[in-house]
Amino acid sequence: MRAFRSEWFKLTRSNTLFGFGGAMVGLALLFTALAFLSVGGADVDLDGGESEGFVTAAVLSASDGSVFASTNLASMLGIVALALFASSMAGEFNKGTIRMLFVAEPNRIKVLAGKLAALALFVVAGVAAAMTASIGIGALLAPSAGVDTSNWWTTEGLTAIGLSYVNIAGAVLVPGLIGAAIAILTRSSAIAISVVAAYFILGEALISGFWDTLALWGPSAVSNALAVGGIGGAGMMGGAAPVIAYATAATLALVYAIVSVAISAAILARRDVTS
Repeated sequence: MRAFRSEWFKLTRSNTLFGFGGAMVGLALLFTALAFLSVGGADVDLDGGESEGFVTAAVLSASDGSVFASTNLASMLGIVALALFASSMAGEFNKGTIRMLFVAEPNRIKVLAGKLAALALFVVAGVAAAMTASIGIGALLAPSAGVDTSNWWTTEGLTAIGLSYVNIAGAVLVPGLIGAAIAILTRSSAIAISVVAAYFILGEALISGFWDTLALWGPSAVSNALAVGGIGGAGMMGGAAPVIAYATAATLALVYAIVSVAISAAILARRDVTS
């Protein structure tokens, strides 16, 4: 598809590749290093008592310890995906290149599908790179932190890595697709990024204080729950994520994605392009 090839060519340019892709990998390396360095030989308390470290060695030594940092970093990776989707979609309008795309491919839905497919592929590849970097530096830092990584490479551990990748990739795409819809609606990457980022980072948490249902059904809560496998855990900016069943989180994430794409398609198909 021409729209896909055109978008992929832009995504593989050095400024985008190292800017957005590098941000995802860099965040993974930083967060993982902080997690392992904070253990610092702290005493392990399996009964939930206080520990000197940010996370205990027992948690990181578990079969899913290799993806601890990645799952808790998913919300920040989602913000990077949001910035990428929003800047790409709004940029077509700001630079006037959207008209050229429509001349080359009159079917606007195909143009949207190609662009979103390329952006999604870039993001899921970025998630894979980030997780690989996280697991790699974790394995290097494990001995000094007193973490036993033998469970990481068992069948259970490798399964945890695979499932976490699928969950994180799905969770990261939700804010990205929502950001794309807002960017097409407003034709402004700044508005889309600021509005969606503010909502995911702080807005939903504040509104949930008055509307409890949003804590279980909102896109931010759903993304956080999906990233950690639907069991609750660390939410956006370190806050506690509500306990949401995995099937519920996965279903709602898919619904949010479909609705976002449908809104983008409806706007793009009907709105006149004058610049």
